Amino acid sequence: MRKTAQGFTLVELLVVIAIIAILTLVIGVVINPIELRRQSNDSVRLADMATLQQAINVAAQEATTSGSAVLCAPPNNAPCTGDSNPGSVANRKTDGTGWVKVNVSGQKAVSLPTLPVDPINDATYHYVYTTNSTGTAWEINATLESQKYADKMRTDGGNNDNVYEKGSDLTIIP
Repeated sequence: MRKTAQGFTLVELLVVIAIIAILTLVIGVVINPIELRRQSNDSVRLADMATLQQAINVAAQEATTSGSAVLCAPPNNAPCTGDSNPGSVANRKTDGTGWVKVNVSGQKAVSLPTLPVDPINDATYHYVYTTNSTGTAWEINATLESQKYADKMRTDGGNNDNVYEKGSDLTIIP
């Protein structure tokens, strides 16, 4: 009686490993999970910026006080500045003491329970709010990271092609 060897040969194993390596490489190039993550972060940033712009515009429209008192809520004095980094809980307050110096807490048209922070929220990727020296105009900036949204930073109408700008005056932050 003759015994037959069971199992795989070295050549068969190497072929299977090579096929798996090629498939992994192709999937990694086609799907590009890092770029997808960047696009996801940028989608959040764009939505946050749109929500903040709407909330600030509504606050300015509903206000019965001067523009500087709205865009630079007391006790702040113009120019007001703030940024979401480091993103502490106190920094996210909507009563004008958070990183956006506008009191948006009492609005009915736009619900904003807390101020948003950047998905990464570090020294490079965070939101910045600033008013002009009279407190009558404002700008919010965010840095986008994906290739898909890179053109938005150049075509937003602002003065800085390296950040995405929203506001009533896009030349306040250099």
